[in-house]
Amino acid sequence: MKNSECVIEQYRGDTLTRTFMPTENKAFPWRMSANGKSYLRTNGWVLSKILPTLVDGSRFKTRVVTGRRNKRH
Repeated sequence: MKNSECVIEQYRGDTLTRTFMPTENKAFPWRMSANGKSYLRTNGWVLSKILPTLVDGSRFKTRVVTGRRNKRH
């Protein structure tokens, strides 16, 4: 699966807290949306926010959504 084929969503409980959408920018391949704002992010930065949520007991849950048409900001 390619970055361009998915959207990553992070939830705290049932509340969507941030969304990562792919961009075509090679330096910042992800756009993070949180609290009504949008930020360009690197792969490393995104991984640093996703990997800790994959362990048991994390307050956040990460979900990958495929097949969704990505919105451009």
